[in-house]
Amino acid sequence: MAPGTTTVVEGAPGTGKTAVLDDVAARWEGSGGRVVRARGSALEIDLPFGLVAQLFDLVDPAVVPSEAVPALRSTASGAGFAVLRALYRLAVELAGSSSLLVLVDDAQWADAESLRWLAYLSLRVRQLPVAVVLAVGSGERADDPSFAEIAATCRRVVLADLTPDEVTGLVTAALGPADPAFTAACRTATGGNPLLTVRLLRALARDGVPPSAAAARQVDHLAAEVAREVVVARVRRRPAAVVTAAHCLAVLGPAPHPGVLAELTGLGPGELAEAVRTAELLGATGPAVLADVPAAALSALHLRAAESLRAHGAADREVAAHLLQTAPGLPPWAGGVLDRAAREAVGGGDQPGAARLLWRALREPVANPARALRMLGMAELVGNLPGATARLREAHESDVDDVESAVALSYALHADGKPAELVEVLRSPDAFAHLVVHGLVWREAVPPSVPLDTPAGVLHHVMAGSISAAEAVRRLSTDGAMPALTSAMVLNLADRLDPALDVLDAVDRAEAPALRALVSVMRANVQRRKGDLTSARADLTAAAGHLRQDPRWHAVTAWHAALLADILLEEGRPDEALALIEQTTTDELRRLWTYGGMLTVRGRALIVRGEDHEALEAFLAAARHCAQWPYRNPAALAWRSGAAVACAALGDGERARQFALEEVELAGDWGAPRALGMALRALGRVTAGAAGRAHLEDAVRVLRGSPARLELGRALVDLGVVARRQGDTAAARVCLREAVDLAQKCGSTAMAARAHSELVATSAGPRRLRQTGPTALTPVEHQVAVLAARGRCDEEIAGALLLSADAVEGVLTAVYRKLGVPGRLQLPEALDAG
Repeated sequence: MAPGTTTVVEGAPGTGKTAVLDDVAARWEGSGGRVVRARGSALEIDLPFGLVAQLFDLVDPAVVPSEAVPALRSTASGAGFAVLRALYRLAVELAGSSSLLVLVDDAQWADAESLRWLAYLSLRVRQLPVAVVLAVGSGERADDPSFAEIAATCRRVVLADLTPDEVTGLVTAALGPADPAFTAACRTATGGNPLLTVRLLRALARDGVPPSAAAARQVDHLAAEVAREVVVARVRRRPAAVVTAAHCLAVLGPAPHPGVLAELTGLGPGELAEAVRTAELLGATGPAVLADVPAAALSALHLRAAESLRAHGAADREVAAHLLQTAPGLPPWAGGVLDRAAREAVGGGDQPGAARLLWRALREPVANPARALRMLGMAELVGNLPGATARLREAHESDVDDVESAVALSYALHADGKPAELVEVLRSPDAFAHLVVHGLVWREAVPPSVPLDTPAGVLHHVMAGSISAAEAVRRLSTDGAMPALTSAMVLNLADRLDPALDVLDAVDRAEAPALRALVSVMRANVQRRKGDLTSARADLTAAAGHLRQDPRWHAVTAWHAALLADILLEEGRPDEALALIEQTTTDELRRLWTYGGMLTVRGRALIVRGEDHEALEAFLAAARHCAQWPYRNPAALAWRSGAAVACAALGDGERARQFALEEVELAGDWGAPRALGMALRALGRVTAGAAGRAHLEDAVRVLRGSPARLELGRALVDLGVVARRQGDTAAARVCLREAVDLAQKCGSTAMAARAHSELVATSAGPRRLRQTGPTALTPVEHQVAVLAARGRCDEEIAGALLLSADAVEGVLTAVYRKLGVPGRLQLPEALDAG
């Protein structure tokens, strides 16, 4: 800085304005000049000549002109010409034979009178051995015409953030040679702000953090601490209005309601706008600014925010977010807000959020503590949070007649693997249906007798084989989640597959990962029975994601594993199916009904590998396992037909026929075609000669009346094989060609390969596998086609599958070509035909 100049140094907070002034002052004094210095402050902005008094505070009173004395004592009535001239003469006197440097930091907070004198001096400084340097924050201004006069004639110096190379240099100087990832983390965390960078490096050095790539993750944590300290220090020096606005902005968060902000700060429109602008320039609108606010004051501020938001019609969740930050002793209305917000959180699948809200509600007097405890426990249970069982047990013990608390506790005990205890809890007749549902998993929970007055009771009798399919379907209802799920299971077993899917699609799955997993597995089971292996695998993939979120529901895990292993078999991958069963099996799963399904699939995989003895052991293990329950319906678990085939392969034809005939009888009592067709197919496979072919023909006839295309394909393959061996090649070719077509439509590569090889053995010649039709669709094409067939528009499909609308249109074009249809109106029929 040279004499005769006025310079304004601008920079954002932390860019080093004060450091620049320190350097200029040191250089000036080093050259023999004199320095006077002052700093603007919000506390002295209304003090006349307060800044000037700082500048000349240490000057010998003997050299002060008499007209300037009132200014230096801050008693001058105004910035009249005589006062300004006297102060000017004082500056000239101090410059003497050398020079004078006038430094002012935070000039935007200077009082009006001092600014007037600085403008007066700046207009005349070129004739004097005097230099004036003022520092201001970027974007900050002094609302005074005098500052504008100074700015119009000065030289401006703008301070910028540090470049990456400059940050690297500072890191190296402070900590030694640094990994590029570490220096990049430092610059990202500080934005290159010089003050933050220097403070951060000091903190890193203090904590002994090495400048390595592995230590880069520690930078963010320390940078946040440093930023918090810096922001708090900045705010402390500002006027009360700016401090208030910063605190309120931090409490209300981004984009606050204008009316709420005004009410909370108590500032007028103009003052509020200026205070908000200043707080934003300082970067003092986030949580860091609240670091030094006392807990009681912060609690009171959040309560005032909640009251104001409620008065302005804000949603319960928004109001409750502030109530969470308050101390106990809320007004009466707060409990209702917390309760409604918790229910909204549960409905939106935010179980941890609901638990926090309910915990806070319990710190206040509540009219129904059992209900509050139950809601909290359910939120913790669904969210897989610790303490759910204890909370629900407390709720149940506080009101043993509360059925909802008993039911909630029973599912917590189910998740904990305590079936005997849940039986004791569910003693109320109103909770009996839930006991029946638990009995479908745990043998200890199976009631001795079950009425047919609920869908759960109907499902129990369906599993036991004591009711026909037609009667069971007539007794169903879908009013509520549990009735809907149990009804869907009955519809599935009764071969009403499309109605089962409709019921499952209507179930609200937003509440819990476990429920979403269960519904996805049930959908996969229905799709598998329809022969739509592509859709079944997609549903199982979705279920796997939900089970990873909450792995406590072992019955669903076992069902999922059995279905996925079954699909692997259809894809010709028996070794992978067996490995999956082995990896999934645990002691917890061995206690559950669904483990029988895993054993049955294991037996089928072993038959494919030719290990017939081991396969029979697997089927008999399934029999012993299932004998612990009163459930004998082969539509639910068909272990007898598998055991029959294994016995026949081992040469025990008589025992094989006993198993097959028993399954035929049970399936006939049930009356659904899929189970009966599968049993007849097994009987045909283990019966020699014309009688065996007749049973297979009966199986094909029965299965044609069911939606079970995969089972029909299997029966056709077996019938074709028997016909070929009996010399009836024409009939064999008809059966095998249809089987190849069905296998390809279903996506069963294993069955397609077997049927194709048998067809070639009839001397019919190799038949090319289909390149058109539903089986020619890729998985993505199939998903898009199914959604379009259900009436979804391109945008809805794009949102569901995370594709662009243009991509959906391109996929549909390929789908139309492969299915041979002109547009989406024909998709339902084309997909069903496939």
